[in-house]
Amino acid sequence: MKMASATRTWAMVNKHVPMIKFRRASAGSHEHGAVVQPVSATKTMNLDKSSTKPTLTIILEDWQLTGKYKRKPISQEEIDFINRGGPQ
Repeated sequence: MKMASATRTWAMVNKHVPMIKFRRASAGSHEHGAVVQPVSATKTMNLDKSSTKPTLTIILEDWQLTGKYKRKPISQEEIDFINRGGPQ
């Protein structure tokens, strides 16, 4: 009984056809004749009126930032160090 079950299972595994096709160097060669089936969306979305509000994105420029988030000013010594490309 186990042998018959294993044979049926193995037969099912052998029938597997990959769903993903990878592009090869030559676009004209196709090894597998797999048929791509379209996926239909059967799930309906349950929308609330509160979830349909657009999201508001606020963009701040660097000059609008508070002191906590501003860059610390660099000294003239650091500027010279950066301009010469590191230590001499």
